[in-house]
Amino acid sequence: MKTFALEERLSQLPAKPGVYIMKNADGEIIYIGKAKVLKNRVRSYFDGREKNGHRAASLMLPHIHDIEWIITETEAEALILEATLIKKHIPIYNVRLKDDKHFPYLVLTVREPFPRLILTRSIRSDGNLYFGPFLNSRAIHHLVDIAARLFHIRECHLKLPGKDVIRPCLNYHIGRCAAPCAGLCSQEEYSKGVHDVTLLLEGKRNDLISEWEREMEEASLKLDFETASKKRDAINAVKALNSRQKADVSDASLTLDVISVKRHQKLSTAVILEYRAGVFYGRRHFNLECNLEQSESEILEEMIGSWYFDNEEIPKEIAIDTELPEDHTLLEEALSAKAKHKVSIIRPQRGEKLGFLKLAQANAEMLLVEMIASIQKYDDVEQSVFTLQQELQLKNTPFRIECVDISHLAGTHTVASLVSFKNGKPDKSNYRKFIIKSVSGVDDFASMREVLTRRIERLHKENIPMPDLFVMDGGKGQVEATASILRELNEPDVPLIGLAKRLEEIVFPGNTPSKILRRQSPALQLLQKVRDEAHRFAITYQRSKRILDLKVEWLSLPGIGTATRKKILSKYRSREAFLKAPKEDLEILLGKKKSLVIYKTISEYKEK
Repeated sequence: MKTFALEERLSQLPAKPGVYIMKNADGEIIYIGKAKVLKNRVRSYFDGREKNGHRAASLMLPHIHDIEWIITETEAEALILEATLIKKHIPIYNVRLKDDKHFPYLVLTVREPFPRLILTRSIRSDGNLYFGPFLNSRAIHHLVDIAARLFHIRECHLKLPGKDVIRPCLNYHIGRCAAPCAGLCSQEEYSKGVHDVTLLLEGKRNDLISEWEREMEEASLKLDFETASKKRDAINAVKALNSRQKADVSDASLTLDVISVKRHQKLSTAVILEYRAGVFYGRRHFNLECNLEQSESEILEEMIGSWYFDNEEIPKEIAIDTELPEDHTLLEEALSAKAKHKVSIIRPQRGEKLGFLKLAQANAEMLLVEMIASIQKYDDVEQSVFTLQQELQLKNTPFRIECVDISHLAGTHTVASLVSFKNGKPDKSNYRKFIIKSVSGVDDFASMREVLTRRIERLHKENIPMPDLFVMDGGKGQVEATASILRELNEPDVPLIGLAKRLEEIVFPGNTPSKILRRQSPALQLLQKVRDEAHRFAITYQRSKRILDLKVEWLSLPGIGTATRKKILSKYRSREAFLKAPKEDLEILLGKKKSLVIYKTISEYKEK
């Protein structure tokens, strides 16, 4: 709700590019955004034109008590300033990266006469060479080991050159150091190893191998077989390192980041697969908080700014799996200016890069499932729920599963049951019974249409979300029929599967191939529990209804309809008690007019 003070602030907004800062009653920053025209963008939150206004209005707007802004010369400046301020203030309603902000790097201390390789988690403007960030410190230790074995880069912390020559340590004797501390290696000789390790860390391994192959041939021609064998071993070691990191990349010059974002409610994960010089370098992943439940495209746009504007290394291409951000051209320009080379944001549609994107998506989906599982109490959520999501590759975790079963006796007494499972366990408070009213005879398809129509109308009326998974007891025919019903009811996106009894085959609508899980799979056992419970509940209800109808056959008299039967049965449980009922009691129960008709019917029945 706009206060007078807030209305006054809105009227002062300039028609220029910049960054706007929203604060709550305590003066805390709760949201930061950029705008091409500050006046139009900020006012759109309050007049309903903001494209995600329904979320902002319900979650953020009630807390906005003041707005500040910073004018910039261009949109690009606003974009960079927004990313900087978000990282500094971490507002609650912006996308929040919950990741290790101090990734490990390798620093080659080229400012020293005899450089070392050191693990660090911060970058300084000290003139040294920084490589990374790396996925984990284990990969760094492996590279440090190779640097010592192949390039004789020292691992000690001595300040060289020292005042006195000292005895070489064990590393010299086992071939891991050239012992510059003992004066056994000149600065010029040592610099050759520094040059080679720089090529390795920059990803120019093919150049390094070519250079060594040339040196190996020269040594062989000079009959220096010891040097030639050392070069051969070094080449094999680098090739082995390449084989561990090599992806199926056809372009040896490929420098690409592949990003996938997946969201469930206020939780989201993002995965970045990094390719450098045709080599797969590693995977990063981020846990994100999205308190406004932003779309995956919005999350990705904000994340690109948060991550790359604070990163030393920006690839030539960034492949994403959402629609291109509205400001992608602006993003490209800002990233290109920072990287000092052209940066393109693309959405691959075919070929090798699309394959990389699918791999990133699979990783993001898996990590989102793990993230949801980690914050859930395992006492409340069965692990089979998460297993089911992974087995069926469902977009959302099936916390709520529903299943309908139709039951009848030779086309009579047709009923349906709906069972609900929550967190992998029966949720009996949400079980529902249906008497089929619009169908006569055997017509399961029409019966299912009636049940789903009534169920979905009730969910809409009570503002309850659709189930995370709908299970059918049946094969391809039943699943396709149910899918067509859901389309008719404008709910085509409800996840739907069928469980065919003969092979316990899981069937999907459309062209998705069916799947058979192993018998011991927790996911299959959960589906079987859901299906069997729906069948049990339907059979029990159908039998109870049939027995009740048999018990009240004596009420099948002219003038006695369903509503009147219920009133009579609420007071008289047997035929004898009803026939002995005084006229006055019937008047109180049914009213004067209806009781006269009933009493006349009873009198005629008694005479027979």
